[in-house]
Amino acid sequence: MFSPLFLAGALALASASAQPPAPRIERCTIADEQGDFGLPTPYTHAGGGMGYTLTSLIFDTLVWRDASGKLVPGLASAWRESADHRTIDFTLRPDARWHDGKSVTAADVVFTFAYLRQYPHPLFDLGAIDAVDDLGKGRVRVRLKRVYAPFVAQLAGSVPILPQHVYARLDDPQHVKQADIVGSGPYRLGAYDKAAGRYLFTANEQYYLGPPRVRSVLFLRMQPSLAVGALKRGQVDMIRSLPSPLAAEVARFATVVSAPSGHPVRLRFNHARAPFDDKRLRQAIARGIDRQELLRVVENGQGEVAAGRFVRGSIWQSGAPFDAYAYDPAAARRMLAELGYRAAPDGRLRDSGGKPWVLELAAARSLARPASQLAGQLEKLGMEVNVRIMDSGILGARISATDFDLALVSQGSNGDPESMLRQTAGKGAFSDAFRRADLLDLLLQQVGTVDVAKRRALLDHAQAIYAEELPAFFLYSPQWITAANARLRPWFTPGGIAVGISLPLNKLMFVQ
Repeated sequence: MFSPLFLAGALALASASAQPPAPRIERCTIADEQGDFGLPTPYTHAGGGMGYTLTSLIFDTLVWRDASGKLVPGLASAWRESADHRTIDFTLRPDARWHDGKSVTAADVVFTFAYLRQYPHPLFDLGAIDAVDDLGKGRVRVRLKRVYAPFVAQLAGSVPILPQHVYARLDDPQHVKQADIVGSGPYRLGAYDKAAGRYLFTANEQYYLGPPRVRSVLFLRMQPSLAVGALKRGQVDMIRSLPSPLAAEVARFATVVSAPSGHPVRLRFNHARAPFDDKRLRQAIARGIDRQELLRVVENGQGEVAAGRFVRGSIWQSGAPFDAYAYDPAAARRMLAELGYRAAPDGRLRDSGGKPWVLELAAARSLARPASQLAGQLEKLGMEVNVRIMDSGILGARISATDFDLALVSQGSNGDPESMLRQTAGKGAFSDAFRRADLLDLLLQQVGTVDVAKRRALLDHAQAIYAEELPAFFLYSPQWITAANARLRPWFTPGGIAVGISLPLNKLMFVQ
């Protein structure tokens, strides 16, 4: 037996389409500091949120999130879930077309999930799926092995549906020619210049939601300091990521929008080996970190000190377990002394054997500044800290090999809280790799719990255990800021798009 159809999103879109259409814009130009995010296809875009976001302009998903963060129809006009939450039926839009004019079919959806099994993708875990069936007449049924609460939001809302007639003949999805980039989304790839960090997307005039409001979208690599002047002169319409020190200046002539990034910076301890296998040491170090000062110095005060794993105000964050580690350097020194770390006459800590205590703090280049500031705070406690800045790939390899003392990392915590399971106990390079049995059991239970209140209670319990064990200490979550002129109305989608990507580039802002 199935629950009622999920039609709220369809009704909302129908209501929106009844409004007078906004005037079309020939081109919007967006300045981005990084520039290149790889070829925008599901298997070739760069890791991280921006590569996926550009790809989402070309490839649509079954469902999507609107400006309020609610799930709305994408390629599926409606979906319904069985009473036991193990079967989900999707009805496809009859007017959805691939960019080459062919219809999007149920066979394409079935093919996509089979293809992802053949060529696994790091963003999508299909372990809970038993089968995907073509029911005919544009209907698809997904059968789950077990209850998997995040399925609609986390998979149906993020897996890009692939054209079978294109991908079935590719020898390797990681080697795609531009001529083979055929999606069903609101835009086609008009041009891509990797060296220049330049993308041009042109409108799909046959898009099922109607011709996109913006006829073409151009992304250009540009330093923020130069982009400010370009925005003021009307040469660009939006600065994708605006450094907080520039926000006040830009607000005088443009719209500045900000939101919690949901990308907390956390201090990862190597709990797999001594001395950080002792949680008392991890707790002592946490008491010696002034997180508010880190936020002030590194982010110009723009952001929030972490209450828990999720941002304050999230439906999944009802407590503040990390507040137990209020900054108290005297308490930190006392706790360290109890563990045998005592200060020599020069103020430097020695271990129980009398040897100088020297630590390495590893960080990716993007976190070089907070790493330097954090090292300074730890040195005030008497530690000798050597900061090592490296490429993120090298850092991930060292963390996976447990070849580090301390590491500063940042991962998204938006989207479905299933991510807490992956980032706490998963096998990814930046996972905490912490698998205390009762904590793991709680995290597995919450993934299989549909009731929000019950799920939140499980997460509260899990976060309490995590905060006590402290495999990593969540420091702060910066504020992300964007700026645009009057032609664009950017927004940060609450909870993020797809797997929780909190960037101000929801494709619907260019469409509606």
